[in-house]
Amino acid sequence: MTETPIATSEITNDCSCVMYDDNGEPTDEPTSYCYGDCWDDAVAFFTEVTNEFREKNETDWWKVDDIRLWNGEVSGYFHATQVEDILHNMAVRGSWIIRYSVFPDRIEYSLSHHDAPTGSTSVLRGMTQEELEQLW
Repeated sequence: MTETPIATSEITNDCSCVMYDDNGEPTDEPTSYCYGDCWDDAVAFFTEVTNEFREKNETDWWKVDDIRLWNGEVSGYFHATQVEDILHNMAVRGSWIIRYSVFPDRIEYSLSHHDAPTGSTSVLRGMTQEELEQLW
């Protein structure tokens, strides 16, 4: 049996807003002008759907596995309490798109960027106190 994600979505640090028609409904036409709500709305949704997952992490330390870079796949650890900091640490410096699925114990995501235009499969997990003690 396959585990069903809590939520699946995508977020980008490049604004990709849409054009609105006269009734205020979004259209399929991209716009060159960003109203500034794209990032905020995407972060708000990510915050909402990851709330339970983030609250389970008592250490605020996170582990990311298998981010594809120019020299191969890397993994790492970071400390973050703010949702935007978590997102930025899941990604790379530069333009990126994260397509993610949230599960109770992890976030599985594909990170597309200049070194991995087709994406890569990465996983974000919260770290326990015991895992932290093993690192130090």
